[in-house]
This record gives sequence, C-alpha cells and structure tokens, in this order.
Amino acid sequence: MHSRYSDRPNEWILRRIGAPECFVEPRVVYDRAMAHGMDFVTISDHNVIDGALEIADLPNTFISCEVTTTFPENGAKLHILVSGITEAQFDMIDRLRENVYELREYLNEQDIITTLAHPLFLVNHNLTIEQFEKTLILFDRFEIVNGTRDPRAGRLVAAVLEGLTPDIMAQLIDKHDIAPNGPNPHRKVFTGGSDDHSGVYIGSAHTVTPHAATVEDYLDHLRYGRCEQAGKSGTSVHLAHCFYTIAYGYYKQRFLGNNDATNSLLGAMFRRILEPKKPEPSRLSVRHHVRKHIARYVWRQRKKSMSDTERLL
Repeated sequence: MHSRYSDRPNEWILRRIGAPECFVEPRVVYDRAMAHGMDFVTISDHNVIDGALEIADLPNTFISCEVTTTFPENGAKLHILVSGITEAQFDMIDRLRENVYELREYLNEQDIITTLAHPLFLVNHNLTIEQFEKTLILFDRFEIVNGTRDPRAGRLVAAVLEGLTPDIMAQLIDKHDIAPNGPNPHRKVFTGGSDDHSGVYIGSAHTVTPHAATVEDYLDHLRYGRCEQAGKSGTSVHLAHCFYTIAYGYYKQRFLGNNDATNSLLGAMFRRILEPKKPEPSRLSVRHHVRKHIARYVWRQRKKSMSDTERLL
C-alpha cells in the first residue's frame, strides 16, 4: 500500500498531468487496513520510508519500501519489496539500488525479506527474456496477486514458477552465472499485496500466514516461506478508478487549495465518475412489470367466469 509520500508516478497518465502517485495520508492507510481486517500493516512507498515511519508508533506495524532497482547492463528496472527493515538498512538499500546484483547481495547478507513485485509489469519496457530468467535466480518471493493488476499476469507467473525444477534452475544458474539464494532455488514463495495508491482498495489483496502473535512472528513466517497470497487481483476498472481518484485529489490540491470543489465544472465531472450512481430502472424492467400486472389482471378476470372445478384444476 502507498501513501502521499509516493509522489513520483510510474504511470504515464499521472506524469502527463503532473500529478503525484498518491494523496492518502499514512494514518488513513493504517486505519482503513485495520478496518478491513488486517492484523499487521505496512506502507511500501516508492523509494522512501517516510510513510511507514509516520505510522511506526502504531500497533502491529513495520517498515517497508517498494524499491526501484536496475539491471546495469541495459537500464531495465524492477520493483522489489523489502519488508521489516530499519532506517539504517534503508539508507544502504537506497545507495545500492542502481545495481540489482549489488543490492541483492546486500539484502541476502542482511537476511532482509525481499519480494519481486508485479513481475510482468514492465516498469520502463527494457526488461528482456534473459533478465526475466535472471529474476528467477535472484529472488525467492514473488507477488502473484496484485490488487491493481490484471490477474492473468499473476496466473502466468505462478504457472512458470510452479513448473520450475532443480534441473531447470541448474541450467539457468549455469547460463547466467548467478549464485542462487539457497539449496532449493526452484521452490518459490507466493505473496499478495493491494498496491493501492488511491485509498479505495486498501487490503483488497494481502499475504496470509499461520497465527502470528507479534510483528516479529509475522515477519518470520514471511522470511521462511510460511505464507500465501490472498484476496483479489485488480482489473482495468480498478486501475482507472485509482487514476481518477488521484487526478481528482491533484485537481483539488493544485487548483482549489482549501476551496470547495462541488461548484466547479471539473469537480462535477470527477464526482460523476467516482461517486456511485443510483440505479435507474431500465426500459426492459418497466416493460416486464407492466406485462406482469396486465397478466395478473387478465387472470383474475378469467377466474371469475370459471366453475369451481376449473379453478381447482
């Protein structure tokens, strides 16, 4: 989940209008997540931890970040989630993130919980097939359910990961000359996350574990693979709704300040898009009701002229 500190959007439409990626206050993120039944809450803003730090004094929270890292050979970018980190660890992560190989080495040294977010989402369209193969060696956790992305992408990644064998991984390791993370690199862990930027779909996708009494217990479950994805992936409608919500927030902040948006034409347009409409009866439903009442009336009139035997039949 994201907060207002994710202020540099990756989506072209938000960059085009100059809007930040999110307007939701960290405390609002926390309250809505808890209201939706989450036991533990973290905020994973892009390349900053300010949002997570702002709620760090609240119960059952931990510091996380969605880090943009780069393959140095061609500049292809990935988003990885680092969970349960300290401020000092984040400072080092931020320094190393321009090189995914150096960053992965540090994350392993520190035993930091690392997940490849939305694996098939092309951050800057430079990712090659060979580099996707490398991600299968570099990472053990993969986000399969993303609350704002098409579920078909997650199912495809899951099928690839479930088809990995020791022999396949040995071939990939030899081909790319990258050391695996452990003795069983073909065994991958699946996670879920809402990836919400609008405050509308907080907690829609998440990661579940066995019972965890504390944050440390929950993080240990993640670290050792005792977890699974849960919730629902997004749709194009969800994503569009997020964009409109962010654009409306940007419009109010940028052009209206503290003034009311209800009297503006653009504000009315956004409200029409974002607010649920009251259902109106369709012509078909009206026609159906008319026919039903006419049929009942005709039946009552016919019934009056029937004998007792006819009525019984």
